Parts: sequence; structure tokens; C-alpha cells
Amino acid sequence: MNNPDPAWVLGSGLEGLRKRLSRYLARFLRRREDIEDIAQESIYRVLEAGSRGNILQPEAYLYRTARNLAFNLLARKAHHCEQSLEELVDLDFLSGDLLPEDEVAAQNRFERFCEAAAQLPEQCRRVLILRKVYGLSQQEVAARLGIAVSTVEKHLAKALMRCSEQLQSEERTAPVRSGGQDRQGKPAP
Repeated sequence: MNNPDPAWVLGSGLEGLRKRLSRYLARFLRRREDIEDIAQESIYRVLEAGSRGNILQPEAYLYRTARNLAFNLLARKAHHCEQSLEELVDLDFLSGDLLPEDEVAAQNRFERFCEAAAQLPEQCRRVLILRKVYGLSQQEVAARLGIAVSTVEKHLAKALMRCSEQLQSEERTAPVRSGGQDRQGKPAP
């Protein structure tokens, strides 16, 4: 499609285009809501940019816009996940000032995080371990694995997002254990 007029979006079957774009975005994003939001935002931005000037390859421009928006979303989520992970490492836990039940809860949460990490695709898991366990910089991880720094960022974002989603999902559906405690070892309501 080499039509400089952004109206090609409407003329080429908007629904078919949205479905193709959604399948493309599903390679980067897992949540249906995120995929739909990014697809809609991408189409809007292409139409807006087309109203300001000619777009020589509107479909390529659309897919690049969608990819960039998806990566921006993943980066924001990864930053949020990194902050959440930092909260997991409680300094009181390291100093031994926690009550025994809090230590058990922290240990359970850490074990669930490790289980979530074990389910990651191999490359994502490697990036996560090198970055968060061994403390390597993104550049060092990229050099060690022979991949680009942007690929390290993408894998780290994906890994942190999936682990965080799994932990949150488990916390929402955690069954009550016998003895009146939930999965985190806290007293059940």
C-alpha cells in the first residue's frame, strides 16, 4: 500500500486491518485490553499524522507506530514491576527483624516468584537472572548473551510483567490453608 492518504485505513476495511494489527501486537503484549488500546491508539496516530502531511507507506508506518507504543507500554510496566520487586526485598527480612510468620510469608512469596520465573521463555529467564540476581547492567547482559540492549530491555520487561501478573493472579485466587492462613502465611479473614 503506497497511498499517501491516511483514508486508506477506512477504505481498506478497518476491521480487517484492526485484526491484523492485533495479531501483530499479540507478539509483544499478552493482555487483550492492552492490544486493543495500542491498536486503537496506533490507528489514531497514523490518521493524525496523515492529516499533517503525506505518509508514503501508511501500513508500515502504522505497524512501526504500534510496535513503538507496545514497547513503551512494556517499558512502563517493567519499571512498575521493578519497583514492586524492590519492595519484595524487605530490609527487615534481611536483617532478621521480622516475626516468624512474616518470614514464612516472605519466603512463600519468593518461592512463588521463582516458580513464575521458571515458567518464562528461556531467553527472558536468562535476562531476568543475569540482571536481577547477578546484578549485571543491561549492556553487560547484552554482551554476555550476544543480543542488542533493546532486546535485553524487551525481555526484561516481558519477564517482570509476566512474573508480576502471575503473583497478582495467585494472590487474588489464593486458597485458604488449614490453620486459618492464606498462601502468604497471613491469618485468613
